[in-house]
Amino acid sequence: MAECPETEELLFMIKKIGLNLSARLELSLKNRDLTGVQVYFLVYILRHHPDGTYLTELYHEIGVSKATLSALIKRLKEKNYLYFHEDPDDIRKKRVLPTEKLLAEKERFLQETEQMEAEICNVLDRQEKIQLRNLEQKLIRQFAEMEKNEKNRQEVYLQ
Repeated sequence: MAECPETEELLFMIKKIGLNLSARLELSLKNRDLTGVQVYFLVYILRHHPDGTYLTELYHEIGVSKATLSALIKRLKEKNYLYFHEDPDDIRKKRVLPTEKLLAEKERFLQETEQMEAEICNVLDRQEKIQLRNLEQKLIRQFAEMEKNEKNRQEVYLQ
């Protein structure tokens, strides 16, 4: 069965937006020792978890694989922007926290990010932003459902 041309165009446009966003992150936020994606991730930490959080929590919020997230955090730890604090009750649990170096650059990172975000989203009014957010959440739920179904199929196949 052939895909509906509108569906193909929609999926291609979503991919194109993602690629353009990645390029814009690199152009707007890249600094001497960090990629734009790394800076944007650090801004996410500063905005949502200034007192730290756990890898599992970030994994659920951001939606990338644990391996990808671990590699990103490892690189940022090596560059002295993040550090781990081990839970004394469970050494497997490590809290990801911003370093003094990151906190010192916080205002600059936030200002550059807010400027980039405003530039990207100034073409949308408040209602359009709400609609876009609702559509995004609907698609994310569909991806989660598809992943769950795939895991179920694999489990049945392995039995």
